[in-house]
Amino acid sequence: MQVSIIMPVYNGETTLEKTLQSLLSQEKDFFELIIVNDASADNSLEILRKYANRKENWILINNDKNLGLAKSYNKGICKAKGNLIVTMHQDIVLAADALKKLIAPFMDNEVVATGHADIHPPELWKKYNFWQKCFFARFQNLNTPGINGQFDCFRKSALEKVGLFDEIHFRTAGEDGDLVDKLKKIGKVANSQAKTIHIHKIDPNFSWKDIVRKHKQYAEARGTLLALGRIRELQNIIKNFFREMMVFSLFIPYLNIIALASIITYSFIYTGPVYLREYKNPKIIWLPFFNVYLLFVSFIYSLKGFVFKQQKI
Repeated sequence: MQVSIIMPVYNGETTLEKTLQSLLSQEKDFFELIIVNDASADNSLEILRKYANRKENWILINNDKNLGLAKSYNKGICKAKGNLIVTMHQDIVLAADALKKLIAPFMDNEVVATGHADIHPPELWKKYNFWQKCFFARFQNLNTPGINGQFDCFRKSALEKVGLFDEIHFRTAGEDGDLVDKLKKIGKVANSQAKTIHIHKIDPNFSWKDIVRKHKQYAEARGTLLALGRIRELQNIIKNFFREMMVFSLFIPYLNIIALASIITYSFIYTGPVYLREYKNPKIIWLPFFNVYLLFVSFIYSLKGFVFKQQKI
């Protein structure tokens, strides 16, 4: 099995070297690495060139303008020669045997895709600034299995059969969920034993505006997925849209009292670890109100994605 790794990169200078070093130290060799630099404005390109010059099987593609994840993935896949495609993000550190474990399930010819387990160490979370702590609080100390593009593997033939990533409806989020839904219809989608540490971009200037933008991005993707029929089962609808349900319930008689109580509780639980660690920070006073504001942001952009069937942010 020949493995082609596709890594889109956008302003990843703070994490790229750690990610690439972890890839170079893998027990399992890969056939080629295709890096798609999506018009980075930082020093990412210089770092990539330094590493690419060391390897003959490293291909560097430069986008003239920012195209987003879906289009960058597809550019890499079309260039790839391997029969297994691994998508990899710029801000993860792989366990030493991660690649080996990720492709192991493909010994079963019916498997078309495999996911990984994403680890979020609390020691890393403590190093973030206040607003990064708020954004990543819900992930702290979680071990999250599944397929999200960060380190997943696909049969190239299966990707071609379903039309690759949907770059018409998705730009930077939601493309993974859309793809997995389509792949499940033609084969097995499995979780592997591969593990990664999600280090995220180390950004001291990360602010509340970045959190708002991320919520817009993810909400718009969820709304688009719902409109395209990728989110169907009731439990998945509740899991993906419980925020929107709380906001909507505010306008329903009798339910609005329960909704209000739920929203107040949510405003504290959502960033619970931040209250415990940053209680001396004066910004903590505004955090419950900010969390409520984010609920309305999610509601509006989920509706936008559902109506227009596009994730554009």
